[in-house]
Amino acid sequence: MNDLRQNFLAESLKKLDNLRKDLTEDASEELRREAFRRVHTIKGGAQIFGFEKAAKLAGELENILAERENFAANNKDLLREGIKLLASSLQDRETNLPARFTEKLQNQNQTAPKTDIFLTRIPPTVFKSLSNSEQTAVISALRRGENIFSAEVGFAPANFAGEYRDLRIVLSEKSEIVAALPSEKFKSAGKIGFQIIAASRASRDDLQKLLAGFSAEIISYDCADNSAVDLFEMFAHIAAHGENIARRLGKEIGLTVLASETKPSAANIKNLFDILLHLVRNAVDHAIEKSGTIEIRFFADADGCQLTVADNGKGIDPEKVRARAIEKNLISVDDVLNEPQTLELIFASEFSTAEKTTEISGRGVGLDAVKCLVEKMNGKISVKSRKTFGTIFEIFLPQ
Repeated sequence: MNDLRQNFLAESLKKLDNLRKDLTEDASEELRREAFRRVHTIKGGAQIFGFEKAAKLAGELENILAERENFAANNKDLLREGIKLLASSLQDRETNLPARFTEKLQNQNQTAPKTDIFLTRIPPTVFKSLSNSEQTAVISALRRGENIFSAEVGFAPANFAGEYRDLRIVLSEKSEIVAALPSEKFKSAGKIGFQIIAASRASRDDLQKLLAGFSAEIISYDCADNSAVDLFEMFAHIAAHGENIARRLGKEIGLTVLASETKPSAANIKNLFDILLHLVRNAVDHAIEKSGTIEIRFFADADGCQLTVADNGKGIDPEKVRARAIEKNLISVDDVLNEPQTLELIFASEFSTAEKTTEISGRGVGLDAVKCLVEKMNGKISVKSRKTFGTIFEIFLPQ
C-alpha cells in the first residue's frame, strides 16, 4: 500500500506541475478535457489514500473544468493557483487554503456537486445477497470513509446461541454489523457457519485480533486503488455530465456510483460510457423534476456485467406511453399489453413522451441507442418503474 501511495503522489505532482505550465490564457478545449481527467483521477486517489483536503480541493477545481463556459471565463489564474495549492496539499495533509482563494472558489462554485464514486472489491455474489436496506448501509458506510469487512466463523451446534451472541457483541465494539449471511464453509466440519458483513474504520489486523478467540477469518473489501483509473474516469465523466445538465435545467441531483474493481477493454469502456450517457441524461431531463438522486451500480463476475441505473424521480406513466405509441402507430388501439410490455415501448426508434424537442432530449434516439448498444454486446435490458417512486434500468452484458 505504501508503494501505491508513493507512486500516486509522484505521478500526481508531475501531472499537476505540467498542467500548471500548460494552462495558458489561450488553452484549448482539448486541454480542458485533459485537465478534467487529470484532476478527477487525482481526486479519486486522494480519497483512497486519505488526503481529505486534497480530495475536496480537487472536487472544487473539477467543477470549473467540467464546463466549457467556466473554463473559457477568466478562471485560468484561479485554476493555476488551485493546482499549486492542490500539489501542496498532497505533500502536506494539513495545508490550509488561503481565505481569499476559498472565497473565490465559493463565488465560482455556487452549488457543489453531490457525487460519490466507489470502486469496491466486494464480490458481486456477496453484494447481491444483501437486502436493499443492507446494500444502502454498505454505501452509507463507504460514504463515511469506512471499510467493509467479512468475518467468516463456524460455531459448534451445542454452543451456537451463546458464541454467536458473544461474537456480535465483540464485533460491535469497533464496527457496525451490516448483515449476517449463512456460510457453507464449515458444513463439512459439522458447524453452523456465518459470514458477517461489517463496516469499520479499524484495520483488518485490529479486527483479527479482536476476534482471535473465535477463530474468525477476516477478509477486507477495501475500495480499489488507482489502478482501475479508466473505469473511474469513465464514471467521473458521466457524473460531471449529469451535474452539468442538471444545472442547465435548474435542477439538483445527487449521483452515486458503486462499481466492482475491474478493467474492461477500451471498447467496452466506450460502450458503457455511451449507454450511461443516454440513461443519465434521460433520468435528469425526464425523471427528476426539481431535485432527486441517481444511483449507478456496476458489478462484474465470471458470467458478465450487471449494470443498473436507478432514479427516485416521477416514474414512467404507462398510459402516457401507450397513448404516444398509438399516436406513432407502434401499436393499435385494440392491442392489449400488460405493464412490462407497455414500458418496453420506450425503447422503440424515435419514441419519446417529451412534449417538445430540446437540445437535451425529445428526439427519441436516447433509449433506442441504448438498446442497440446492449444488443450489439449480446446483452439484455429491461425497465421497471412506478409512478412517483422512480425508474430502474437493468442491463446484463455477458463476458
